[in-house]
Amino acid sequence: MDSDADGGETVSNFSENSTDFEETEEYIVERILDRRHYMGQLQYLVKWLDYSDEDNTWESAADLDCHSLIDSIESQKSLKRGQELNNQYETKAKRLKIDPCLVVDSPFNHGFTAQEILKGAKNNGEISFLIRFWHLDQPQVVPSGIAYVEIPQMVLKFYENHCNFHDYLNNYIS
Repeated sequence: MDSDADGGETVSNFSENSTDFEETEEYIVERILDRRHYMGQLQYLVKWLDYSDEDNTWESAADLDCHSLIDSIESQKSLKRGQELNNQYETKAKRLKIDPCLVVDSPFNHGFTAQEILKGAKNNGEISFLIRFWHLDQPQVVPSGIAYVEIPQMVLKFYENHCNFHDYLNNYIS
């Protein structure tokens, strides 16, 4: 162990077959700043602990071992996408002078996940569902054809809970 002039200690590895000192430096991720897809690979912009912003680097997701920081940036990106989509819906609804939840643009196309089906409605022979999505403020109207493909189990559960079925045995016993 060597001492620095300011009193800190540095650790160096010395190879017996070499007269050179090999310093091993451990890099610690302080924050994940952004993400991108580059040449088919997911990368994150890393702010390294004890380094300036000029030393930030893009690193492959596979090379990083900081899952909680990655999850945090992914959550932030998802929330930001949700807020941007909410703003788009509100702008479109204001332009059309209608309620924002009636603007049809499938959130499934933007990577959002359905939380629950609130209502079902039939208009001009077409069934649509009012669906609450995670990270969106307003529920969205989704045509049944899209819902059947994207969330078939949720649609089935909705029908089971909202359809009036006759008691099977009572129909045949009487």
